[in-house]
Amino acid sequence: MKRPWLFIAFLSVLVIGVSAQSQKQLIKVGDQLFLEGDYYGASKWYRDAMDLDSAYLDVVYKYAESLRLYNDYAKAEGYYNTIYRKDMGKLYPLAPFWYSTMLKYNGNYNEAKKFFKRAKRFFKDKKSYHYQKVEQEIKSCEKAIQLRKDSLPVDIKNMGNSINTYDSELGATLLNDSSLVYSSLRDEKMKDNNEVTDTSYYLIKLFTGNRTGDNWLADKKLEEKINEKGYHVANGCMNVKGNTFYYNKCDRNLHCKIFAIPYVDNDFGTAYEVTMVNHPTASTTQPYVTELNGKEILFFSSNREGGKGMMDIWYSVNENGKFQTPKNAGAVVNSIEDEITPFYDVKDSTLYFSSNWHEGLGGFDIFSVKTDLNTFQKVKNVGFPLNTSTNDFYYSIKNNTALITSNRIGSFTKKGETCCNDIYYYEIPDTIKTTFTTLEELNRYLPVKLYFHNDHPNPRSRDTLTTLNYMATYKEYTKLYNEYKREYSSGLKGVEKDDALVDIEDLFSSYIDKGGKDLEMFTPLLIKELDAGKQVALTIKGFASPLSKSDYNVNLTLRRISSLINYLSEYENGKILPYINGTAANGGLLTFTKVPFGEYQSKEISDDLKDMRNSVYSPGAAVERKIEIIAIAVTDTVGVALDGSELEKLPLLTFKDTVLTFEANELEKKFNIINNGEAPLKIFVAEFNPLGFEAIFPTESIQPFEPTSILIKRSDVNLKGSFTVTFLTNGIPNRITKEIVIK
Repeated sequence: MKRPWLFIAFLSVLVIGVSAQSQKQLIKVGDQLFLEGDYYGASKWYRDAMDLDSAYLDVVYKYAESLRLYNDYAKAEGYYNTIYRKDMGKLYPLAPFWYSTMLKYNGNYNEAKKFFKRAKRFFKDKKSYHYQKVEQEIKSCEKAIQLRKDSLPVDIKNMGNSINTYDSELGATLLNDSSLVYSSLRDEKMKDNNEVTDTSYYLIKLFTGNRTGDNWLADKKLEEKINEKGYHVANGCMNVKGNTFYYNKCDRNLHCKIFAIPYVDNDFGTAYEVTMVNHPTASTTQPYVTELNGKEILFFSSNREGGKGMMDIWYSVNENGKFQTPKNAGAVVNSIEDEITPFYDVKDSTLYFSSNWHEGLGGFDIFSVKTDLNTFQKVKNVGFPLNTSTNDFYYSIKNNTALITSNRIGSFTKKGETCCNDIYYYEIPDTIKTTFTTLEELNRYLPVKLYFHNDHPNPRSRDTLTTLNYMATYKEYTKLYNEYKREYSSGLKGVEKDDALVDIEDLFSSYIDKGGKDLEMFTPLLIKELDAGKQVALTIKGFASPLSKSDYNVNLTLRRISSLINYLSEYENGKILPYINGTAANGGLLTFTKVPFGEYQSKEISDDLKDMRNSVYSPGAAVERKIEIIAIAVTDTVGVALDGSELEKLPLLTFKDTVLTFEANELEKKFNIINNGEAPLKIFVAEFNPLGFEAIFPTESIQPFEPTSILIKRSDVNLKGSFTVTFLTNGIPNRITKEIVIK
């Protein structure tokens, strides 16, 4: 398990000629480097060993482990998948777990959730760490998908290459509006080829920096009375009075203690150990000092006895010049895993910390909890893009500036795009608030996908209407859960049967149940628009099964759309009904455009009535039996026809290029777009798969037929291949996906 209280970037070594050496010798060197914590160096030797014989699965697993531990998530994902597919968890039961984890760290939350469910079968003991972790990660993936939709309007920037280096920078705190103290792991004698000349120089030390406008500049390394030779020294902060500086000192065995040093007349005195908070055998690290109710409070992270898990958040109160016995922040904050990097904002009475257990987007996410230290309210994820699919920690605020340490894409590195930590910052108001209008909120939930059992509602009917509402059909559908598991796994054994059962579990949780939840979240937002007197047009698209002829299926999809309209009509005893029938006193109106596609076209879905397993019970068939709310149009003026014949005009995002193509040496490129619709176009967000890109697009509405451009940047000149970007807009369809190709 990686030591989270240091977050050391990993050492690299000069790999000498090894062609004459045996695979066994190469692995031995890799093992020694791995044992020393030099995961990047170990990966080089394992890679050479694999070149001699890649069929030897043990070295492939060691290589995947070294990639993961120096944060090369993209490569690690591929190698864990290789091991999982070849071994199926027999000799390497953690391979499917780490494969799922890498999927999550690469931002592929839907796939990660599915494979975490598959990984769960390798951990039979429900009280074991890995079983509980898998259960928690499934919840985290679901949470991450929602957090990505509800992104915060903040502009997070890298602090620049004066502060940040190709190694790791971390744990920055502002001393005032223009100066900061931060930690950096670097070898000042390191050569350009990343060869470590002398590991005695490769230590974390404390540095200062300053700010001029938007430019952050490195200043100096703190003097040796703080940066003692032979120790890692990090996590510096000044107390409120400005007369005592607190920091960490860790030996080479990663045993850390908190020290303090007086600071008077711009001069440091003599350092001393804060003995009352330190522990003789456990690590005590990441101090943050503040004042609460007139008393000095020292927050820190420690793995001492009496905690809830691994690293916990603790605090100690200074009484009459002496810190008292530390108290654990409790089970609301601390978990069975790691809680680290505490920061307390007195103005908001909020404790910020990072955790790799609470529901989040990546490895470590930043969380907040309101507390006066007597009671702790509910822990909240601070959201995207403060948190990403990578590690995010060391959150701190000074006036209107917030700092974050992260190994997100965009950091300076020569060892892989997520290798090493950099310090980031953004400007904030007193509190972060979302600024979405209700219409923007509605669009962020689109498309709302609602699923149906085969030939439902009202099977064997040619009616276009039904008396059932969607929630009634949804509840009946969920009762078939065990039937789907039984039928889809019928005739299968062993791993194939386990996978089939997991696929059905994922079908119901990720699609069928999610559709019901999305509709429940969507409907109150729709009512807000209607209650404001708006006239809203919903476009609803429907699909059916290939088991019947198209004319039958068109009627079936219309019945399914009818069930949604019934749900809205009956919602909260008819609250929306006046808007549907045009009798609302405020002039609000709700109309529908019905787009019944009849049947879907997937060649992989069986249309054989005798093959019920694949034509009815397979997840592939089930996810196509759906209707989708795909677009919303809103107007303040009267005149939208109830039959949908005069719908509100809509915007449409159109690209000049069919494929967005980069030349090999291009790191950024403008692509021409135009709003080919008849209403102002709004672009909300751009989502890349995989990560590694950034889109800069107009923040104001784009008028009809107004040409403009979108700038797309890529973080790594070595990135090649095919990728996708999806733009969320207020148009129809509201999601536009384009292929990106790098030659």
